[in-house]
Amino acid sequence: MIKSIVMGIMMLALTGVALATESYDRVLDDMVSGPIAVVVRQKALVSAVARQNQETADYSREQIEALDARWRVELEAEEQPFIDALLERELSQYLMRVQKNSDGWITEIMIMDAKGLNVAQSQATSDYWQGDEAKWQVPFNEGRIHIGDIELDDSTQSVQAQISVPIKDRFSKIIGAATFGISFHP
Repeated sequence: MIKSIVMGIMMLALTGVALATESYDRVLDDMVSGPIAVVVRQKALVSAVARQNQETADYSREQIEALDARWRVELEAEEQPFIDALLERELSQYLMRVQKNSDGWITEIMIMDAKGLNVAQSQATSDYWQGDEAKWQVPFNEGRIHIGDIELDDSTQSVQAQISVPIKDRFSKIIGAATFGISFHP
């Protein structure tokens, strides 16, 4: 299933030719109903995002930027308590297993809250705040799937495209977003 999704994305991104609406819709349907949907519909994932939304609801832009700066500094440091705490979360451990069991197709998974802050991830990302990027903005603000460009990703060091989807609560309200890095050379 993941391989067919990747092939569809490659067709979209590499040819530069728009697929017929019907074919494009089929690729999106495969992504939404396939392995990505299984992950983002997990009750524990939705609960974790909702909990963090309560914690971060009143965060100012300055607080968010300070957390992001702290994350970036820790990436270069020997000790990484902030990063380690996030990676040790049960949800991050689950995402690591999903990535490991994807036979190399999934290079990273990140779950973000209503502010664009990381809730959980399969590995450390290059930054903590995703709220200034389309991978969070499109799914969260517009409720649409976002497919990023094929590129060499800094955090995974692999050629990939990022697929981002909204995370919804049981009332279908968008509460966060999830991004999956999909490799083109597993």
